[in-house]
Amino acid sequence: NPQNNPGVHAFVVMNEAGIAVKASNNLSTKIQGQQPVPNDKAAHYAANISLLLSKVKAGLKKEGEEQDALESLRLRTSTNEIIVVPAEKYTIIVIHEPFKKKVKKEEKKEGEEKKEE
Repeated sequence: NPQNNPGVHAFVVMNEAGIAVKASNNLSTKIQGQQPVPNDKAAHYAANISLLLSKVKAGLKKEGEEQDALESLRLRTSTNEIIVVPAEKYTIIVIHEPFKKKVKKEEKKEGEEKKEE
């Protein structure tokens, strides 16, 4: 389960038609007596990533790189990072918080210590 990794907020598994077939609990709706089903937000991620993947694959073919398979795609926003890993029948989409660099905090602490001296 991808959500067991630190920083992972959610994940969606979509089929080759771009339909969300499985999602993490925060992107699923629970129906009494049934397995949780992906909600609207999971469907939104799946639809948009499916469209993006088709355009990227078309671009690779246009550039003559059709023998190179797309292994992963990484999208970074100011708040999240989205990792897309397509496979033959399914694609996994993982949404996580990018890791913050701890080096800057240490540098600031050292800088503050120098000011105090």
